[in-house]
Amino acid sequence: MLFGRTSFKISGTVGIIILLLGITVLFGMYQMSKVSSEIVNISEAYEPLQNILGEIRYHQAAQVDSFEKAMISQSRADLDRAKEEFWSSNVLVKSNIQQGKNLAETGYTVAATEEAISSFRTIHSNFVELEKAHLELEQITKDAISSDKYDQFVLGQVAAKKSHLQSKIDGIADQIATFNDQSISAIEEYERGWLYVQIGIIIAVGIIALFMRQFIGQINGELKKEIDSKTEELREANKKLQEMDRMKNEFISIASHELKSPIQPIFGFAELAQSGDIDQKEAWDGVTTLAKKLQDLANDVLDVTRIESNRLTLYQEKLPINEIIKDTINMMRKSLSKDLSIVEELADDAEVEVDRVRIEQVLRNLIGNAIKFTEKGTIRVKTHIDARTASLLVTISDTGLGIPKEILPNIFGKFVTKGHERENQSGNGLGLFLCKGIVEAHGGRISARNNADRGASFEFSLPLAEKTVETMAN
Repeated sequence: MLFGRTSFKISGTVGIIILLLGITVLFGMYQMSKVSSEIVNISEAYEPLQNILGEIRYHQAAQVDSFEKAMISQSRADLDRAKEEFWSSNVLVKSNIQQGKNLAETGYTVAATEEAISSFRTIHSNFVELEKAHLELEQITKDAISSDKYDQFVLGQVAAKKSHLQSKIDGIADQIATFNDQSISAIEEYERGWLYVQIGIIIAVGIIALFMRQFIGQINGELKKEIDSKTEELREANKKLQEMDRMKNEFISIASHELKSPIQPIFGFAELAQSGDIDQKEAWDGVTTLAKKLQDLANDVLDVTRIESNRLTLYQEKLPINEIIKDTINMMRKSLSKDLSIVEELADDAEVEVDRVRIEQVLRNLIGNAIKFTEKGTIRVKTHIDARTASLLVTISDTGLGIPKEILPNIFGKFVTKGHERENQSGNGLGLFLCKGIVEAHGGRISARNNADRGASFEFSLPLAEKTVETMAN
């Protein structure tokens, strides 16, 4: 009887200790999960604000740059263009500031702690001050642009306000980073305190903890695997971010070169025309060509923005595809060298419902790429009607250098500009990305491959118009 009672007490005590240990372990795991979730939530709450500050910094600098362009503009066209860029950047800055205020207001509305509420209120207040500073800069530049009167005093005011705005932006960014670090540190300190409590309970269980070491070791092993897995995920995410940053920097470098390179020749044409070294028509032809290059780059960037935000508008009509292809080829033949030719292999004419301007843009980009990477040989433009999918296939193949293996998987990505070492052609890395967006907006697909012998082929599909599908069925 006594042995039984003792055994019962021992087993009961052991059971209670095991239960406490289990509760401790489970609660510790819950706390770790909760802390990890809170840290992620904090980072996700502050990250959009940092991104918005970056957008404000960029567009505000662009606005001031446009104002300076307006000050040095030599013609009414340049002045009007600079004004348009100025107001466009101004609208974006005001929109981003409003977004920042809205995010900060949402933050202090849903924040779980008084510290977080206070932080978001402070950020909101700083955004309000930033808005006031921007409105002051806007008023100064607005008055100058509206009256077309510029002087050193106005320039000095603009420079001072610009410096003040940048200081405000940097101050908010530093403040957000500080709040983020403080919040994370507070949560980690809270977790550290609970860890000490857990250690005390684990020590109290004594010998039972030794028997459970294998179980705890198993949990630690699984936790290590999870940490290793998360670490690897973070490493991969960091690689992707670095690659995106590299591509962004490459694009900025290319776009900067593409934007700046025509400016000096434009001034050159103007000076030559002014001095009488060339006639007016030749000067205006040169200026028009360079301005068209700038316009094309601006249009490409705007099209990328529309595609990424699903705002690309199509003006579709039912048209014979062969007519579109022939018109485009005839235009592209003007830029061919004597060692290069374009061959048409077009099937029976089919009617498609497309935006003619956009499809011509796709054809020009693809044929232009083929011309760029083919010194001599043949470029073939072929069409084929696929009755099974009720679609038209357009294939553009060349006998050129082909696509490098490292580029092929991402050929339709943004800013993909790297090519063969032999090539010396320029490009902004947006052409094929735009082709993909336009074709998919029409309900089609686009692909690229290297040919078996030499060169590369690009193929895209377009849905056939209902009339053509009915004719095929009959």
